Amino acid sequence: MLLSLLILLPLLFGLGLTFIKHNRPLGFVGTAVSIYLFLYTLFLLFTNTPVDLTVIAPWFKLGDVQAQIALSLTGLGAGMVLLTTLVFSVLFVYFYTIKKNYSNTFYGLLLLVFGGLNGVFLAQDLLLFYFFWEIVLIPMYFLIGIWGAKNTRISANTTFFIYTILGSFIMLAGIIYIGFQLRPESFLLADVVKQTSSIGNMEVLPWLFLIAFAIKIPLFPLHSWQPAVYKTSPTPVTVILSALMAKMGLFAVVNWLLNMFPTISPNTDNLLYLVAFGLIYASLIALTTNNVKKIVAYSSVAHLALIFMSLYTQSEIGREGAYFQMFSHGIVVMGLWLSLDYMQRKYKLTDIKSISGLAHIDPWIAIFFTLFGLANLGLPLTSSFIGEFMMLNALYSYNPILCIMACMGVILSAAYTLRLSTAILFGARKNLPKKKQKFPKTLYLIFGFISLIILVLGIYPSVLFNLFQN
Repeated sequence: MLLSLLILLPLLFGLGLTFIKHNRPLGFVGTAVSIYLFLYTLFLLFTNTPVDLTVIAPWFKLGDVQAQIALSLTGLGAGMVLLTTLVFSVLFVYFYTIKKNYSNTFYGLLLLVFGGLNGVFLAQDLLLFYFFWEIVLIPMYFLIGIWGAKNTRISANTTFFIYTILGSFIMLAGIIYIGFQLRPESFLLADVVKQTSSIGNMEVLPWLFLIAFAIKIPLFPLHSWQPAVYKTSPTPVTVILSALMAKMGLFAVVNWLLNMFPTISPNTDNLLYLVAFGLIYASLIALTTNNVKKIVAYSSVAHLALIFMSLYTQSEIGREGAYFQMFSHGIVVMGLWLSLDYMQRKYKLTDIKSISGLAHIDPWIAIFFTLFGLANLGLPLTSSFIGEFMMLNALYSYNPILCIMACMGVILSAAYTLRLSTAILFGARKNLPKKKQKFPKTLYLIFGFISLIILVLGIYPSVLFNLFQN
Protein backbone atom coordinates (compact mmCIF):
# COMPACT_ATOMS: atom_id res chain seq x y z
CA MET A 1 0.00 0.00 0.00
CA LEU A 2 2.90 2.35 0.72
CA LEU A 3 4.12 2.22 -2.88
CA SER A 4 0.61 2.42 -4.33
CA LEU A 5 0.32 6.01 -3.07
CA LEU A 6 3.07 7.08 -5.48
CA ILE A 7 0.76 6.07 -8.33
CA LEU A 8 -2.76 6.44 -7.00
CA LEU A 9 -2.40 9.91 -5.49
CA PRO A 10 -1.40 11.73 -8.72
CA LEU A 11 -3.82 9.64 -10.79
CA LEU A 12 -6.81 10.40 -8.55
CA PHE A 13 -6.05 14.11 -8.22
CA GLY A 14 -5.23 14.22 -11.92
CA LEU A 15 -8.62 12.78 -12.88
CA GLY A 16 -10.32 15.20 -10.49
CA LEU A 17 -8.58 18.28 -11.91
CA THR A 18 -9.03 17.13 -15.51
CA PHE A 19 -12.80 16.97 -15.29
CA ILE A 20 -13.53 19.54 -12.57
CA LYS A 21 -15.69 22.49 -13.60
CA HIS A 22 -13.99 25.33 -11.74
CA ASN A 23 -12.97 28.66 -13.21
CA ARG A 24 -10.17 29.28 -10.73
CA PRO A 25 -6.85 27.62 -11.67
CA LEU A 26 -5.98 25.02 -9.02
CA GLY A 27 -2.28 24.59 -9.75
CA PHE A 28 -1.56 24.61 -6.02
CA VAL A 29 -3.14 21.13 -5.84
CA GLY A 30 -0.48 19.77 -8.17
CA THR A 31 2.17 21.63 -6.17
CA ALA A 32 0.99 20.08 -2.89
CA VAL A 33 0.72 16.55 -4.34
CA SER A 34 4.16 16.72 -5.96
CA ILE A 35 5.98 18.07 -2.90
CA TYR A 36 4.24 15.56 -0.64
CA LEU A 37 5.27 12.64 -2.87
CA PHE A 38 8.83 13.95 -3.13
CA LEU A 39 9.13 14.06 0.67
CA TYR A 40 7.35 10.70 0.90
CA THR A 41 9.84 9.14 -1.52
CA LEU A 42 12.77 10.55 0.48
CA PHE A 43 11.25 8.99 3.61
CA LEU A 44 10.82 5.59 1.96
CA LEU A 45 14.35 5.55 0.54
CA PHE A 46 16.39 7.08 3.35
CA THR A 47 14.55 6.28 6.58
CA ASN A 48 16.19 3.99 9.14
CA THR A 49 12.78 2.50 9.91
CA PRO A 50 12.18 -0.85 8.14
CA VAL A 51 9.80 -0.25 5.23
CA ASP A 52 8.41 -2.80 2.78
CA LEU A 53 9.42 -1.51 -0.67
CA THR A 54 7.58 -4.20 -2.65
CA VAL A 55 3.93 -4.89 -3.48
CA ILE A 56 2.53 -8.01 -5.14
CA ALA A 57 -1.08 -9.09 -5.66
CA PRO A 58 -2.97 -11.09 -8.33
CA TRP A 59 -4.44 -9.02 -11.18
CA PHE A 60 -5.93 -11.10 -14.03
CA LYS A 61 -4.99 -13.90 -16.42
CA LEU A 62 -4.01 -13.57 -20.09
CA GLY A 63 -4.68 -17.06 -21.34
CA ASP A 64 -2.90 -19.31 -18.85
CA VAL A 65 -0.43 -16.66 -17.71
CA GLN A 66 -1.10 -14.75 -14.50
CA ALA A 67 -0.59 -10.98 -14.47
CA GLN A 68 0.30 -9.41 -11.14
CA ILE A 69 0.12 -5.99 -9.56
CA ALA A 70 3.81 -6.07 -8.66
CA LEU A 71 5.71 -2.94 -7.62
CA SER A 72 9.24 -2.44 -6.32
CA LEU A 73 11.08 0.69 -5.20
CA THR A 74 14.67 -0.52 -5.53
CA GLY A 75 17.78 0.08 -7.63
CA LEU A 76 17.43 2.22 -10.74
CA GLY A 77 13.64 2.34 -10.36
CA ALA A 78 14.06 4.02 -6.97
CA GLY A 79 16.34 6.64 -8.48
CA MET A 80 13.91 7.32 -11.34
CA VAL A 81 10.93 7.70 -8.96
CA LEU A 82 12.99 10.12 -6.88
CA LEU A 83 13.86 12.07 -10.05
CA THR A 84 10.21 12.09 -11.17
CA THR A 85 8.86 13.41 -7.87
CA LEU A 86 11.66 15.99 -7.74
CA VAL A 87 11.10 17.27 -11.29
CA PHE A 88 7.33 17.56 -10.87
CA SER A 89 7.77 19.38 -7.54
CA VAL A 90 10.12 21.94 -9.09
CA LEU A 91 7.88 22.31 -12.15
CA PHE A 92 4.71 23.00 -10.20
CA VAL A 93 6.48 25.39 -7.82
CA TYR A 94 8.06 27.23 -10.77
CA PHE A 95 4.81 27.84 -12.61
CA TYR A 96 2.91 28.60 -9.42
CA THR A 97 5.44 31.24 -8.32
CA ILE A 98 5.69 32.96 -11.72
CA LYS A 99 1.87 33.02 -11.78
CA LYS A 100 1.63 31.18 -15.08
CA ASN A 101 -1.95 29.96 -14.86
CA TYR A 102 -2.97 27.09 -17.08
CA SER A 103 -6.41 25.50 -16.96
CA ASN A 104 -7.26 22.83 -14.41
CA THR A 105 -7.39 20.31 -17.25
CA PHE A 106 -3.74 21.07 -18.00
CA TYR A 107 -2.72 20.51 -14.38
CA GLY A 108 -4.83 17.34 -14.23
CA LEU A 109 -3.20 15.89 -17.33
CA LEU A 110 0.24 16.63 -15.89
CA LEU A 111 -0.66 14.68 -12.74
CA LEU A 112 -1.88 11.76 -14.86
CA VAL A 113 1.52 11.71 -16.57
CA PHE A 114 3.12 11.87 -13.10
CA GLY A 115 1.24 8.79 -11.90
CA GLY A 116 1.93 6.89 -15.12
CA LEU A 117 5.67 7.59 -14.95
CA ASN A 118 5.86 6.35 -11.36
CA GLY A 119 4.00 3.23 -12.47
CA VAL A 120 6.50 2.57 -15.27
CA PHE A 121 9.45 2.85 -12.87
CA LEU A 122 7.83 0.73 -10.15
CA ALA A 123 6.21 -2.06 -12.21
CA GLN A 124 7.76 -5.53 -12.02
CA ASP A 125 5.10 -7.24 -14.12
CA LEU A 126 5.38 -6.99 -17.91
CA LEU A 127 1.68 -6.34 -18.54
CA LEU A 128 1.50 -3.82 -15.69
CA PHE A 129 4.57 -2.08 -17.12
CA TYR A 130 2.87 -1.87 -20.54
CA PHE A 131 -0.33 -0.56 -18.90
CA PHE A 132 1.50 2.37 -17.31
CA TRP A 133 3.58 2.90 -20.46
CA GLU A 134 0.31 3.62 -22.32
CA ILE A 135 -1.17 5.72 -19.51
CA VAL A 136 1.69 8.20 -19.93
CA LEU A 137 1.09 8.61 -23.68
CA ILE A 138 -2.61 9.52 -23.55
CA PRO A 139 -2.39 12.75 -21.50
CA MET A 140 0.83 13.74 -23.31
CA TYR A 141 -1.04 13.57 -26.63
CA PHE A 142 -3.60 16.11 -25.37
CA LEU A 143 -1.01 18.33 -23.65
CA ILE A 144 0.93 18.73 -26.90
CA GLY A 145 -2.10 18.94 -29.17
CA ILE A 146 -4.03 21.54 -27.13
CA TRP A 147 -1.31 23.68 -25.53
CA GLY A 148 1.47 23.43 -28.09
CA ALA A 149 2.46 26.33 -30.37
CA LYS A 150 -0.50 27.08 -32.66
CA ASN A 151 1.37 26.95 -35.97
CA THR A 152 3.13 23.63 -35.42
CA ARG A 153 1.27 21.65 -32.76
CA ILE A 154 -0.88 19.61 -35.16
CA SER A 155 2.00 18.35 -37.30
CA ALA A 156 4.28 17.78 -34.30
CA ASN A 157 1.58 15.94 -32.35
CA THR A 158 0.71 13.78 -35.35
CA THR A 159 4.35 12.74 -35.69
CA PHE A 160 4.55 12.07 -31.94
CA PHE A 161 1.38 9.97 -32.06
CA ILE A 162 2.47 7.89 -35.06
CA TYR A 163 5.90 7.11 -33.60
CA THR A 164 4.67 6.29 -30.10
CA ILE A 165 1.69 4.19 -31.22
CA LEU A 166 3.93 2.29 -33.61
CA GLY A 167 6.36 1.55 -30.78
CA SER A 168 3.53 0.52 -28.46
CA PHE A 169 2.00 -1.89 -30.98
CA ILE A 170 5.38 -3.45 -31.71
CA MET A 171 6.02 -4.00 -27.99
CA LEU A 172 2.49 -5.36 -27.49
CA ALA A 173 3.16 -7.92 -30.23
CA GLY A 174 6.23 -9.05 -28.27
CA ILE A 175 4.24 -9.33 -25.03
CA ILE A 176 1.50 -11.37 -26.74
CA TYR A 177 4.13 -13.71 -28.18
CA ILE A 178 5.66 -14.22 -24.75
CA GLY A 179 2.25 -14.89 -23.20
CA PHE A 180 0.87 -17.32 -25.78
CA GLN A 181 4.01 -18.97 -27.17
CA LEU A 182 6.62 -18.97 -24.39
CA ARG A 183 3.97 -19.26 -21.62
CA PRO A 184 5.85 -18.23 -18.47
CA GLU A 185 4.28 -18.98 -15.08
CA SER A 186 3.39 -15.30 -14.78
CA PHE A 187 4.32 -11.95 -16.30
CA LEU A 188 6.59 -11.18 -13.36
CA LEU A 189 10.06 -10.18 -14.50
CA ALA A 190 11.72 -13.22 -12.91
CA ASP A 191 9.29 -15.65 -14.58
CA VAL A 192 9.53 -13.98 -17.98
CA VAL A 193 13.35 -14.03 -17.84
CA LYS A 194 13.28 -17.82 -17.32
CA GLN A 195 11.62 -18.19 -20.74
CA THR A 196 13.41 -15.46 -22.69
CA SER A 197 17.00 -15.52 -21.41
CA SER A 198 18.01 -18.24 -23.87
CA ILE A 199 16.69 -16.29 -26.88
CA GLY A 200 19.53 -14.71 -28.87
CA ASN A 201 19.50 -11.15 -30.12
CA MET A 202 19.55 -12.48 -33.69
CA GLU A 203 15.90 -13.46 -33.33
CA VAL A 204 12.96 -11.10 -33.90
CA LEU A 205 11.54 -10.93 -30.37
CA PRO A 206 14.29 -8.80 -28.75
CA TRP A 207 14.06 -6.31 -31.61
CA LEU A 208 10.35 -5.75 -30.96
CA PHE A 209 11.19 -4.39 -27.52
CA LEU A 210 14.35 -2.60 -28.62
CA ILE A 211 12.53 -0.62 -31.34
CA ALA A 212 9.77 0.41 -28.91
CA PHE A 213 12.31 1.59 -26.33
CA ALA A 214 14.55 3.28 -28.95
CA ILE A 215 11.60 5.41 -30.13
CA LYS A 216 10.99 6.61 -26.60
CA ILE A 217 14.62 7.48 -25.78
CA PRO A 218 14.89 8.45 -28.79
CA LEU A 219 17.81 6.93 -30.72
CA PHE A 220 18.92 7.65 -34.28
CA PRO A 221 17.25 7.08 -36.75
CA LEU A 222 14.01 6.94 -34.73
CA HIS A 223 14.57 10.37 -33.19
CA SER A 224 12.97 12.64 -35.80
CA TRP A 225 9.77 13.20 -33.80
CA GLN A 226 11.66 14.68 -30.86
CA PRO A 227 13.04 18.10 -31.94
CA ALA A 228 9.72 19.23 -33.46
CA VAL A 229 7.75 18.13 -30.38
CA TYR A 230 10.22 19.78 -27.98
CA LYS A 231 10.06 22.99 -29.98
CA THR A 232 6.27 23.21 -30.13
CA SER A 233 5.41 21.99 -26.60
CA PRO A 234 4.85 24.31 -23.62
CA THR A 235 7.80 24.32 -21.24
CA PRO A 236 6.39 21.96 -18.54
CA VAL A 237 5.65 19.37 -21.22
CA THR A 238 9.11 19.80 -22.75
CA VAL A 239 10.73 19.33 -19.34
CA ILE A 240 8.76 16.12 -18.76
CA LEU A 241 9.60 14.78 -22.22
CA SER A 242 13.30 15.55 -21.89
CA ALA A 243 13.97 14.92 -18.21
CA LEU A 244 11.63 11.99 -17.59
CA MET A 245 9.95 10.35 -20.59
CA ALA A 246 13.27 9.74 -22.32
CA LYS A 247 14.32 7.90 -19.15
CA MET A 248 11.33 5.58 -19.59
CA GLY A 249 13.06 4.11 -22.63
CA LEU A 250 16.47 3.83 -20.94
CA PHE A 251 14.93 2.34 -17.79
CA ALA A 252 13.05 -0.18 -19.94
CA VAL A 253 16.32 -1.17 -21.62
CA VAL A 254 17.89 -1.82 -18.21
CA ASN A 255 14.98 -3.41 -16.38
CA TRP A 256 13.39 -5.39 -19.20
CA LEU A 257 15.42 -5.67 -22.40
CA LEU A 258 18.83 -6.55 -20.94
CA ASN A 259 17.27 -8.85 -18.35
CA MET A 260 15.04 -10.69 -20.81
CA PHE A 261 17.66 -10.96 -23.56
CA PRO A 262 21.12 -10.90 -21.93
CA THR A 263 22.88 -12.62 -24.85
CA ILE A 264 25.07 -10.16 -26.76
CA SER A 265 24.93 -10.88 -30.50
CA PRO A 266 27.62 -10.17 -33.13
CA ASN A 267 25.37 -7.38 -34.41
CA THR A 268 25.53 -5.44 -31.14
CA ASP A 269 28.58 -3.47 -32.29
CA ASN A 270 26.80 -2.54 -35.52
CA LEU A 271 23.88 -1.23 -33.46
CA LEU A 272 26.22 0.81 -31.25
CA TYR A 273 28.04 2.23 -34.29
CA LEU A 274 24.67 3.44 -35.59
CA VAL A 275 23.84 5.00 -32.21
CA ALA A 276 27.30 6.62 -32.05
CA PHE A 277 26.79 8.06 -35.53
CA GLY A 278 23.48 9.49 -34.32
CA LEU A 279 25.28 11.02 -31.33
CA ILE A 280 27.70 12.89 -33.62
CA TYR A 281 24.94 13.78 -36.07
CA ALA A 282 22.75 15.29 -33.32
CA SER A 283 25.73 17.19 -31.89
CA LEU A 284 26.55 18.70 -35.28
CA ILE A 285 22.96 19.86 -35.75
CA ALA A 286 23.01 21.42 -32.28
CA LEU A 287 26.23 23.20 -33.27
CA THR A 288 24.79 24.65 -36.49
CA THR A 289 21.16 25.46 -35.66
CA ASN A 290 20.17 28.86 -34.25
CA ASN A 291 16.89 27.94 -32.53
CA VAL A 292 17.61 27.62 -28.81
CA LYS A 293 15.02 24.90 -28.22
CA LYS A 294 16.46 22.79 -31.02
CA ILE A 295 19.95 23.15 -29.57
CA VAL A 296 18.84 21.71 -26.23
CA ALA A 297 16.68 19.07 -27.97
CA TYR A 298 19.53 17.73 -30.10
CA SER A 299 21.84 17.98 -27.11
CA SER A 300 19.50 15.58 -25.31
CA VAL A 301 19.57 13.17 -28.27
CA ALA A 302 23.37 13.08 -28.03
CA HIS A 303 23.52 12.65 -24.24
CA LEU A 304 20.91 9.89 -24.21
CA ALA A 305 22.71 8.05 -27.01
CA LEU A 306 25.89 7.98 -24.90
CA ILE A 307 23.95 6.53 -21.95
CA PHE A 308 22.48 3.80 -24.16
CA MET A 309 25.92 2.89 -25.52
CA SER A 310 27.31 2.64 -22.01
CA LEU A 311 24.51 0.30 -20.91
CA TYR A 312 25.36 -2.09 -23.75
CA THR A 313 28.97 -2.43 -22.64
CA GLN A 314 27.43 -4.51 -19.82
CA SER A 315 30.30 -3.58 -17.51
CA GLU A 316 29.80 -2.52 -13.91
CA ILE A 317 31.43 0.90 -14.39
CA GLY A 318 29.41 1.50 -17.56
CA ARG A 319 26.15 0.54 -15.88
CA GLU A 320 26.75 2.67 -12.76
CA GLY A 321 27.88 5.62 -14.87
CA ALA A 322 24.77 5.35 -17.04
CA TYR A 323 22.46 5.19 -14.01
CA PHE A 324 24.14 8.24 -12.50
CA GLN A 325 23.96 10.15 -15.79
CA MET A 326 20.27 9.36 -16.24
CA PHE A 327 19.53 11.12 -12.95
CA SER A 328 21.99 13.96 -13.60
CA HIS A 329 20.71 14.64 -17.10
CA GLY A 330 17.17 15.00 -15.78
CA ILE A 331 18.26 17.69 -13.32
CA VAL A 332 20.55 19.57 -15.72
CA VAL A 333 18.14 19.61 -18.66
CA MET A 334 15.35 20.83 -16.36
CA GLY A 335 17.55 23.77 -15.36
CA LEU A 336 18.28 24.55 -19.02
CA TRP A 337 14.62 24.44 -20.08
CA LEU A 338 13.40 26.57 -17.17
CA SER A 339 16.15 29.13 -17.80
CA LEU A 340 15.17 29.34 -21.47
CA ASP A 341 11.51 29.69 -20.46
CA TYR A 342 12.38 32.63 -18.20
CA MET A 343 14.38 34.33 -20.97
CA GLN A 344 11.69 33.62 -23.56
CA ARG A 345 8.91 35.10 -21.42
CA LYS A 346 10.86 38.15 -20.28
CA TYR A 347 13.13 38.94 -23.24
CA LYS A 348 11.40 37.20 -26.19
CA LEU A 349 14.33 34.83 -26.71
CA THR A 350 13.76 32.52 -29.70
CA ASP A 351 17.18 31.96 -31.29
CA ILE A 352 20.78 32.85 -30.55
CA LYS A 353 20.55 35.99 -32.71
CA SER A 354 17.39 37.42 -31.15
CA ILE A 355 19.13 38.91 -28.10
CA SER A 356 22.69 39.38 -26.81
CA GLY A 357 24.45 40.93 -23.81
CA LEU A 358 21.92 39.61 -21.29
CA ALA A 359 24.56 39.35 -18.54
CA HIS A 360 24.77 43.16 -18.44
CA ILE A 361 21.17 43.66 -17.34
CA ASP A 362 20.23 40.34 -15.69
CA PRO A 363 23.41 38.86 -14.16
CA TRP A 364 21.66 36.22 -12.03
CA ILE A 365 20.05 34.39 -14.93
CA ALA A 366 23.45 34.58 -16.64
CA ILE A 367 25.07 32.89 -13.62
CA PHE A 368 22.48 30.13 -13.38
CA PHE A 369 22.34 29.50 -17.13
CA THR A 370 26.14 29.33 -17.30
CA LEU A 371 26.21 26.77 -14.48
CA PHE A 372 23.58 24.62 -16.18
CA GLY A 373 25.48 24.91 -19.46
CA LEU A 374 28.78 23.91 -17.84
CA ALA A 375 27.04 20.92 -16.25
CA ASN A 376 25.62 20.02 -19.67
CA LEU A 377 29.12 19.80 -21.15
CA GLY A 378 30.39 17.73 -18.21
CA LEU A 379 32.61 20.17 -16.32
CA PRO A 380 34.40 18.58 -13.31
CA LEU A 381 32.67 19.20 -9.96
CA THR A 382 29.26 19.17 -11.67
CA SER A 383 27.01 16.11 -11.60
CA SER A 384 27.45 15.31 -15.30
CA PHE A 385 31.21 14.82 -15.07
CA ILE A 386 31.07 11.70 -12.87
CA GLY A 387 28.74 9.68 -15.06
CA GLU A 388 30.29 10.86 -18.32
CA PHE A 389 33.81 9.91 -17.19
CA MET A 390 32.67 6.45 -16.12
CA MET A 391 30.77 5.84 -19.36
CA LEU A 392 33.75 6.82 -21.52
CA ASN A 393 35.95 4.49 -19.47
CA ALA A 394 33.51 1.64 -20.07
CA LEU A 395 33.35 2.35 -23.80
CA TYR A 396 37.14 2.46 -24.08
CA SER A 397 37.41 -0.98 -22.49
CA TYR A 398 34.62 -2.34 -24.68
CA ASN A 399 35.53 -0.79 -28.05
CA PRO A 400 38.06 2.08 -28.45
CA ILE A 401 36.51 3.20 -31.75
CA LEU A 402 33.13 3.70 -30.09
CA CYS A 403 34.90 5.60 -27.31
CA ILE A 404 36.54 7.93 -29.87
CA MET A 405 33.15 8.58 -31.48
CA ALA A 406 31.64 9.31 -28.07
CA CYS A 407 34.52 11.68 -27.25
CA MET A 408 33.80 13.56 -30.47
CA GLY A 409 30.28 14.09 -29.17
CA VAL A 410 31.64 15.34 -25.83
CA ILE A 411 33.88 17.87 -27.61
CA LEU A 412 30.98 19.03 -29.77
CA SER A 413 28.78 19.40 -26.67
CA ALA A 414 31.29 21.90 -25.30
CA ALA A 415 31.25 23.76 -28.62
CA TYR A 416 27.47 24.11 -28.99
CA THR A 417 26.88 24.82 -25.29
CA LEU A 418 29.47 27.62 -25.24
CA ARG A 419 28.15 28.94 -28.56
CA LEU A 420 24.65 29.16 -27.08
CA SER A 421 25.61 30.84 -23.79
CA THR A 422 28.14 33.22 -25.37
CA ALA A 423 25.70 34.44 -28.01
CA ILE A 424 22.91 35.15 -25.51
CA LEU A 425 24.78 36.37 -22.44
CA PHE A 426 27.73 38.34 -23.73
CA GLY A 427 28.63 40.93 -26.36
CA ALA A 428 26.85 44.20 -27.12
CA ARG A 429 23.31 44.57 -25.82
CA LYS A 430 20.71 43.77 -28.46
CA ASN A 431 16.91 43.90 -28.16
CA LEU A 432 17.12 44.28 -24.37
CA PRO A 433 15.97 46.95 -21.88
CA LYS A 434 18.54 49.60 -21.01
CA LYS A 435 18.12 49.31 -17.24
CA LYS A 436 19.15 46.39 -15.06
CA GLN A 437 16.31 43.95 -14.41
CA LYS A 438 15.24 42.61 -11.03
CA PHE A 439 15.50 38.85 -10.78
CA PRO A 440 12.39 37.35 -9.07
CA LYS A 441 13.06 36.28 -5.48
CA THR A 442 11.27 32.96 -5.87
CA LEU A 443 13.50 32.03 -8.82
CA TYR A 444 16.59 32.45 -6.60
CA LEU A 445 15.15 29.56 -4.58
CA ILE A 446 14.20 27.38 -7.57
CA PHE A 447 17.33 27.85 -9.69
CA GLY A 448 19.47 27.81 -6.56
CA PHE A 449 17.95 24.47 -5.54
CA ILE A 450 18.68 22.94 -8.97
CA SER A 451 22.22 24.34 -8.86
CA LEU A 452 22.77 22.91 -5.38
CA ILE A 453 21.79 19.41 -6.52
CA ILE A 454 24.15 19.65 -9.50
CA LEU A 455 27.07 20.70 -7.30
CA VAL A 456 26.37 18.28 -4.43
CA LEU A 457 26.17 15.30 -6.79
CA GLY A 458 29.32 16.48 -8.53
CA ILE A 459 31.26 16.71 -5.27
CA TYR A 460 29.64 13.86 -3.31
CA PRO A 461 28.21 11.31 -5.78
CA SER A 462 28.13 8.46 -3.27
CA VAL A 463 24.63 9.38 -2.11
CA LEU A 464 23.27 8.44 -5.52
CA PHE A 465 25.51 5.40 -6.08
CA ASN A 466 24.38 3.97 -2.72
CA LEU A 467 20.75 4.45 -3.73
CA PHE A 468 21.20 2.54 -7.00
CA GLN A 469 23.01 -0.33 -5.27
CA ASN A 470 20.27 -0.93 -2.70
